[in-house]
Amino acid sequence: ARTEAGGDREGGGLRGRMGGRTMKKREKEKGRNVVAVILDRYEEHSSDWKKYGDEGAAGRRTVFVEQELYDEIGRQELIAQIVELSKKGLLDEKWYQTGSEVECFIYRLEDMNAFYALDGRRPKRELAQARLKELEELIGSREWKPWLLDSLEELRKPLEAGKIPRVYEKKEYYLKALAGLNQLNEPIYKRVFSKHFLGKSKVFENEIQGVVISAARRFHPDVDSDPEVMSAEEVLSQIFVETYSQELWIKGPLRLQVCGKVSGFSEFPFGVGLNADMLKNAEICQEQDICKVVTVENKANFMKMPYEEGTLLVYTHGFFSPKERFFLKKLETVLKKKRVEYFHTGDLDYGGIRIFQHIQKNIFPKLQPLWMDEETFLKYAEEAAAVEEAYLDKLRKLSVPETLEGLKKCILETGKVIEQECMLWKE
Repeated sequence: ARTEAGGDREGGGLRGRMGGRTMKKREKEKGRNVVAVILDRYEEHSSDWKKYGDEGAAGRRTVFVEQELYDEIGRQELIAQIVELSKKGLLDEKWYQTGSEVECFIYRLEDMNAFYALDGRRPKRELAQARLKELEELIGSREWKPWLLDSLEELRKPLEAGKIPRVYEKKEYYLKALAGLNQLNEPIYKRVFSKHFLGKSKVFENEIQGVVISAARRFHPDVDSDPEVMSAEEVLSQIFVETYSQELWIKGPLRLQVCGKVSGFSEFPFGVGLNADMLKNAEICQEQDICKVVTVENKANFMKMPYEEGTLLVYTHGFFSPKERFFLKKLETVLKKKRVEYFHTGDLDYGGIRIFQHIQKNIFPKLQPLWMDEETFLKYAEEAAAVEEAYLDKLRKLSVPETLEGLKKCILETGKVIEQECMLWKE
């Protein structure tokens, strides 16, 4: 009887008495009891439990007793429960040695109501139907962001098939979290989000963060499915949940109007960080002295690159957040009236290519690679690190712009990649 514990215990727990003690008390003392074993086995076989409650559903099922079941329940306790259930007319049993060594016991499908009543467990079929009704009511209760609606619809198919998705182990938190995310249009700190929508500040992080991130990787249009490309923190940032204070680091002659006053950042040649409130409230001046924008993937390289008249350097920290994208898109709109060049420099690897594509698609359509070509790769080839074949297969399947074909070819031919920071050491 190798079964996994399953089902939802909703209601009064185990009921019924066996041998003068409640079955609930016995389960607490010894682990699962025979009734729980029967229900677990029953719910593992979809051809059985899907017929639960159907008129005429009948049949006999045999559970062979192995040593692990003796170990789990206890030899004397197991035998006592089998005998007691047999006296109630709920089991037939076969013995190797009557009273001391049981070979198997047999239950009947038409008796499942009685077993559920003894256990206090809600039948799996009823539970799945109830969950499906709740889901449909939730979906119809408001207008959902497309990726959240897809996340909810993903639960429908298994519920319609009578299966309860594992996410329902965290049902209370997961569905509340999705409803909370649906309300966000501005970044919010993770623990503030958790406290406001889930009741406690650490529930999101401790209970369902991984499930939400997984859903975002599957359905959010701005989230990369590959965890090696987009980190968990970056995924959360895309759905407006921040793990740290958001800052966009720049270096160059950007001019902003803040609270009615114009500020020019050419006075800060070593760079300056624009926090979330600045990104939200600052207006981008129409008059700019920018003729080139360079986005830089890694902080060390950004800091090392010197201030240059007419060039705006922007540190990407990986993938830009929605608020950062919105700000930079506004800048791109302002700069359209000028002849401005856009470049990106980053790691010479799969992730660097994906970040380039993300910026080109979502912010700067005219973006060109900088130091992300065959010549640069060969220059720093001594610093290259080998990658696994699975990594190379992933790159082979990636469609890249013509400007990055040389870099892709170098990586595939050498089986190696180069991190941007090594360029500083080489210099």
